[in-house]
Amino acid sequence: MGINLTCPQCGQQMRFNLQHVEVRCPHCGYVRSTGLDEKAAEVRARGPRPAVQLSHVGAIHPRALSLFYTGHDHLFEGDQPAALQAFQRALEVQPDFLDAHLWIAKSTSDADEKRDHLSTILAYNPGHLEAIRLMMVLNGRLTPEQAAQTERAGEPLYLKADAPVAAEAAALLCPVCGGDLTVHDDDGRVECRFCGYTGPQPSPASKSGDLLTAALLARKTQPLRWLVGERVLHCQQCGAERTLTAAQLSTRCPFCASNHVIQQDALGSFTQPDALIPFKLTRAQAAAAIKERLRGLPERLRGLLNNNRVSRAKLEGCYLPFWVFDAVVEVSRTQIVNQPSSSRAQRLPPYERETFRDAQYDIEVCAVSSPPPHLTDQLGEYHLREAVDYAPALLAEYPAQLYSLDFDQAALKARSLVANAMRTKYTRRELSDDQVSIYVFTQVLQMTFRLVLAPVWVATLVERDGDLRPALVNGQTGKVVLGRARKPG
Repeated sequence: MGINLTCPQCGQQMRFNLQHVEVRCPHCGYVRSTGLDEKAAEVRARGPRPAVQLSHVGAIHPRALSLFYTGHDHLFEGDQPAALQAFQRALEVQPDFLDAHLWIAKSTSDADEKRDHLSTILAYNPGHLEAIRLMMVLNGRLTPEQAAQTERAGEPLYLKADAPVAAEAAALLCPVCGGDLTVHDDDGRVECRFCGYTGPQPSPASKSGDLLTAALLARKTQPLRWLVGERVLHCQQCGAERTLTAAQLSTRCPFCASNHVIQQDALGSFTQPDALIPFKLTRAQAAAAIKERLRGLPERLRGLLNNNRVSRAKLEGCYLPFWVFDAVVEVSRTQIVNQPSSSRAQRLPPYERETFRDAQYDIEVCAVSSPPPHLTDQLGEYHLREAVDYAPALLAEYPAQLYSLDFDQAALKARSLVANAMRTKYTRRELSDDQVSIYVFTQVLQMTFRLVLAPVWVATLVERDGDLRPALVNGQTGKVVLGRARKPG
């Protein structure tokens, strides 16, 4: 069908004016509207398309980048299907273009498609902050409003509770007769001292932990954090109330001797453990390990100068909390050959840089201040493969402490331990020390963590001269750590 060029005002034939790109009637001057002016006015009213910040690290194919920006032009115009098509075409050109994956996840309404593209981003870059944030929304851990809040939230406000905080606890009583429970040394089952009730076999603990970045983002949605000094516990058996220090996770009532494990307090100031490592050493075995260590040559030499023979000892078993981290890292190693100018003829490369992907698992950071870190750091590694899922009833035999070092602070120490381990691993010297300088830099790409209760025998040794000396025994491996003697008080 042809185009109607009849003037609606005078009925004469109109002509197309190439100079002004318009259809005009030469008789009456009427100009037909083409819609271009309205379109231009709409574009001017909308303003320029906002700039898009790229998160991709590395080279981007020019064609993929052009299609990516075309997709954003379509989004700016409100054409979502065309935008998704442009982003998908960009991925056909460069499959690892993370920003194209990200904007498909942002633009699509299909939850499975969102998860697929976010998972691809995290496979390439485990620490991609925005992908983690969107995945948390998709998993229901954050609401869209909370996710937006994490982008602008600053440091939390710390407030100290000026009074003991009410706490809820579980009483460790036999479900059959109501008697006191204990834990069998051989199989770790909870059993009753009176009626013979035996609980189920504890389940092996899961090795997966919480993603550190996700936990930090979730914490940003809680701008107020409480520092609790004491908690008030109401005994479910005798009704007595008592005040506990913030370090106690479990306790026995001094009036009726019932055992209780704190589950939460009114301010939600702590989280429950994820796993527990059962005791393998009995009290007698721990005492024998300490005696054997005291009979060693270093201790005998100390005894020649000081009257440090032990006259008596107090030995108690307890569970101490440890934050356990797994880390995926990128290691950059730079090797610089230090050669005088006269030796350049050897043609040794003066500068070499290599990048490696590595990982370190089961990094243990003790989460209490007492016993002090200089002792707990020497307890040695625990065999985490023997850990079981945490349950309050597993504390029926030995009490447990609550962490005073939170996971965000412990993560800083874990990063330092990882960096030291990578520095040791990748500092190799093929030339002599004076010929080469090696610099190793470690970047943590992803870190997960969990809270594990580990068995420790805590001893106070009283020497003949009255000095007090602390000692720790790893309740799983039997390693002994001796502290320095000090005067009472």
